[in-house]
Amino acid sequence: MPQKRSFLQALKADELNQTSFLQNKATAVIGEYLSSKSIPYDLVDVNRDGKVNVVSDFQGGKVPGPRVVLNGHVDVSPVGDGSGWSRDPWSGDIADGRLHGRGVVDMKSGTASLIIAYAFLYERRRLLSGSVALCAVADEETGGKWGTKYLIEHDKQRWGGDLMLCAEPGGLETIRFAEKGTLRLTCTVETKGALGPYLHLTKGAIRTASAFINEVIKSVESLPVDLPVEMERHLEKPEVKRAIDQAMGPGTTTIIARPTVNVGTIKGGLKVNMIPETCIFELDIRMPVGMREDTILELISTIIPQYEPASITIQKQAAASNRFNYSVIDHPIVDHLKDNAKSLQPNAEAPIPIPSMGGSDFPHCTKLIIVPEKKILSLGLDVLKKSCVDYLLQDKNNVLTISHPKCSFFRRNIAARRSLAKDVALGVASLDIDHSAAKHDLGISLTGIATTSYVSPAICEVDNQAKAVDITVLSDVGVDPGVDRLYTIKTVGEVLEHYVKVVEISNKGLMSKAYPYHVLDRYSFLAYPKRDSVPPLQAYGIPEAGTIIPVPLRYDGNPASD
Repeated sequence: MPQKRSFLQALKADELNQTSFLQNKATAVIGEYLSSKSIPYDLVDVNRDGKVNVVSDFQGGKVPGPRVVLNGHVDVSPVGDGSGWSRDPWSGDIADGRLHGRGVVDMKSGTASLIIAYAFLYERRRLLSGSVALCAVADEETGGKWGTKYLIEHDKQRWGGDLMLCAEPGGLETIRFAEKGTLRLTCTVETKGALGPYLHLTKGAIRTASAFINEVIKSVESLPVDLPVEMERHLEKPEVKRAIDQAMGPGTTTIIARPTVNVGTIKGGLKVNMIPETCIFELDIRMPVGMREDTILELISTIIPQYEPASITIQKQAAASNRFNYSVIDHPIVDHLKDNAKSLQPNAEAPIPIPSMGGSDFPHCTKLIIVPEKKILSLGLDVLKKSCVDYLLQDKNNVLTISHPKCSFFRRNIAARRSLAKDVALGVASLDIDHSAAKHDLGISLTGIATTSYVSPAICEVDNQAKAVDITVLSDVGVDPGVDRLYTIKTVGEVLEHYVKVVEISNKGLMSKAYPYHVLDRYSFLAYPKRDSVPPLQAYGIPEAGTIIPVPLRYDGNPASD
């Protein structure tokens, strides 16, 4: 224990921060520790400015297996001019069993623990399968461009790994399986200026910015969120709620699955008796799992015109903006971490998996493996209904844009609790349709292209032509005979995955019969056969079936209504 404490204290007692980049001292401390354990390492100084990454890796002595990456950072947030600190922020003083100073929590203690763990594993490498890598990076607080991001982009196989463990602040009681995304914006408000008394001529940039900020906070923090179902259920557990509030403070549960807006900096004005012409401020927006930055940016773009004639421009800080990150809660590593933590504290409760409020370098890893989002454009909505919207949005990588003449209807009935669905007003004869379609990967039109109800040779020809240029066209989705055919194809496909035997059932009087089909007392239908409008051998994928007769269900006494 004394050696471990000495290493952490030495790593802490260094004036390295996100503005000076003078990190040679931290690099030296880490290098000396690894050398004392006879562990080889490399220094990656991208710009030769002292912003040095320390990296090392080894192959286990047994069979090949997964590659585990231990990732931590040594840069920290700035301390300002040093005033207001009760002790030197770079001292590394130990008092009452606690180590003091900037960066102890975020995240030199975590990085030190990873380095110590790496040394432990390296010593026993002949007993291990797979491989392990260590990355102690020097650029995380400012976005990771010259740290983890650089390493992975230049050698994904070596530093990407199959699993990354990052000891960002988390405590002993929790394991973090997800983290919010970040959207950093620089906002500039420009208005007419004047002397202080002449507010009847202009409100000025600062007052306009203040009103704009309040509206952005109110609107963004009211956005609906599409959490994964398993995560939503997990967060409802009483023990999970307790763990979240204990780890990050009372009230965390009220915002951990919600978007939040923080005004980090604000600058404006030249003199107290002048109405300022310019105000510049930065917003730090945190996006929960399931929320995308496009949703927020488009919302903000609808707020800006409310403050005309003031000019408001928004610039995204790309290097510091990342989407949310989410790992499955039941990944095997979670149980391994629980067991290890329990072995160190036998009398304590096992740590509980929870999401994290802050960010880390994980986005640089997941960006390389995340399935890119698919942008879907639907022209028309009246018959699409909520169920079809929900079906399309089951995949969190799908973003659905719906063109509907009644946007208020959409927002009230469809967009509620569906942040991945948004509306756009497009005229049928407008060139905007072409422009909008060009920005999407998939188009769904509720107006038939060559026919309105039945699949004909003409529509098949159009379909083939579309496929030839890599375009997917769906016609009549949501109406009879649209959804019933699609769900038939879906169900037949699922059945064929498990069953290969086709049973023929013949009945000469089948086409002339209609019989009651009882589901529940309130749902009694008539089931009757009718001709199939979709060529079954092509659409259903079961050529061994000589005859297919669809059987719609209609309300008893009203066969005209499905």
